[in-house]
Amino acid sequence: MKGNRGKNLEKKVSMKDMLKLILEISPGFLLFTIVEALLSTAVVYVNIILSARILDGIASREKQELIRTALFMVGLNLVLALLRWAINKWLIVTRRLIEDAVSKRIMEKCLDLDYQILEKTSTLDYIQKVESASRANGGITSYCVLVSEGITKIISVIYAVILLTGFFQGSAESEDVLLRQLTTPQAGILLFVLMGVVIFFAYIVAKKHRKLNYEFLEYCVRGNREFGSYFQFLYDYNIGKQVRIYQMFPLISEKRKKRISEYMGSSQKMTNVEVRLMIGADAASTLLLFVYYCFVGLKAAAGAISLGEMTLYIGALTSLSDNLSGIFSNIGDIGLKNDYLSNYISFLRLKNEKYDGTLPIEKRLDNDYELEFQNVSFHYPNNEDLVLKNITTKIRVGRKMAIVGKNGSGKSTFIKLLCRLYDPTEGEILLNGIDIKKYDYDEYRRIFSVVFQDFSLFSFPVAQNVAAGLSYDEEKVWKVLEEADMAERVKEMEKGIDTVLYKQEDEGVEISGGEAQKIAIARALYKDAPVVILDEPTAALDPVSELEIYEHFDEMIEEKTAIYISHRMSSCRFCENIVVFEDGNIVQMGSHDALVAEEGLYQNLWKAQAQYYQI
Repeated sequence: MKGNRGKNLEKKVSMKDMLKLILEISPGFLLFTIVEALLSTAVVYVNIILSARILDGIASREKQELIRTALFMVGLNLVLALLRWAINKWLIVTRRLIEDAVSKRIMEKCLDLDYQILEKTSTLDYIQKVESASRANGGITSYCVLVSEGITKIISVIYAVILLTGFFQGSAESEDVLLRQLTTPQAGILLFVLMGVVIFFAYIVAKKHRKLNYEFLEYCVRGNREFGSYFQFLYDYNIGKQVRIYQMFPLISEKRKKRISEYMGSSQKMTNVEVRLMIGADAASTLLLFVYYCFVGLKAAAGAISLGEMTLYIGALTSLSDNLSGIFSNIGDIGLKNDYLSNYISFLRLKNEKYDGTLPIEKRLDNDYELEFQNVSFHYPNNEDLVLKNITTKIRVGRKMAIVGKNGSGKSTFIKLLCRLYDPTEGEILLNGIDIKKYDYDEYRRIFSVVFQDFSLFSFPVAQNVAAGLSYDEEKVWKVLEEADMAERVKEMEKGIDTVLYKQEDEGVEISGGEAQKIAIARALYKDAPVVILDEPTAALDPVSELEIYEHFDEMIEEKTAIYISHRMSSCRFCENIVVFEDGNIVQMGSHDALVAEEGLYQNLWKAQAQYYQI
């Protein structure tokens, strides 16, 4: 997405947008869903019509006609059942493929979003809402079912009206007064008015029910995310160590109990309202069915229609009212589903806020890059307190820079801005004299290899963790593992670089924090980027391993630019330039020897740590 990336879109999405998305994901699913629904409707009317003929055949004692009709009815039902079975099998498989496609799009969108957008609580709630709506309401496939049901209900209404055309026809000269009254237009109008009242009441009930459901979903979004985290505390074996050592289960259980109590209270209130509404709707429908039987039964008793026609007309009237009610309810359901799935489409349409330039990064064999901060200040979204204040400094190619300072001084934020996970609030960052915003974002990210303090390895084979991809250069993987002093440990593993890390799989191997850090360093080296950033690169290593890493690091990074964030002053001695942060400002810059000799924060930090190494 090039150019200025604008604000997020409105949430509301039209039915046209929804159908377009469905056709993009699976063109045939909606069509076959409609066909399946039409076949289901056909089964209903086939049985209504043929059952009426069978009853008339029994009454007239025409055995041959009765047998032919019964055999035809059974055969037609069998054919329709086989067709529905075949279509349903296809729909089951396709439904799963659609669900996978939807999940894939959500994941791809999450990866595409600016980091500063993705880490917002509001964005995480949005993602939860998208996933919850899909799980609770069937997602796109359920939407297709609703559309197909709407179409078949309209067709059913038309067919029911055709069947009922002869129902109100009767002999005006009939001696039976009741029959004459039942065949008058006024009787038909009265019946349809009653039908309309019941249908309208059912529509109001359904509308209220949909509103309650959507409000409940909105209420549950944040709670579901929190509730899921409580279970993660219990089954995540890394977190489980803390839970067991500190006996945290009562705390987690109490918080979980509180969330369940809140959820159940809201759920009970909604259920109580739903029960009252549904009782009223069911009572109205039952009353209408009673009127149908009385109305049609009296005509049959008066001899105006046969026993088979009575079955036919009761079925047609019931189908007419049910489908008319269903159409109004279906319109509401589609509207509600549209609201649910609007979250999904709107999420896919979220626009990044960063300006994405178009300039390519110049490919230089000498890695001659210079990065410069010019009067850079920054505060995080929804927080006006500046984390960095008017920072100006240069990072030159082939130089090693260390960034030191107390916790919360702005060191990690400096790196986030450098890697363009965030953009400065004020000032600009330059690459070879050009604002980094003007470069193609993906190309700009390729010049950095980073080992973050909170780095992650995955339950994939060692080689894929190092290469950060499915394919890899085996020789290169071993080379960087050797440089990171991890090759011997990997060779001891049963499958070498094909060994899966961690116990999420049966053959997974557990590794220590220091070993994980070495693999993370190997991953940074494998990328072979011009700028290597190490945030506390040896925090989990023992002193001997730390010394080995630093002694060989010049060979590892060769002529690349290296930036270290460290709390250990001893790791800064081999850096040409040390930048000292305090309260979001750069308060000192220089070499280790110069800063140790100068009164200031660096000297204080050095002395505070040096005393622990004295004998």
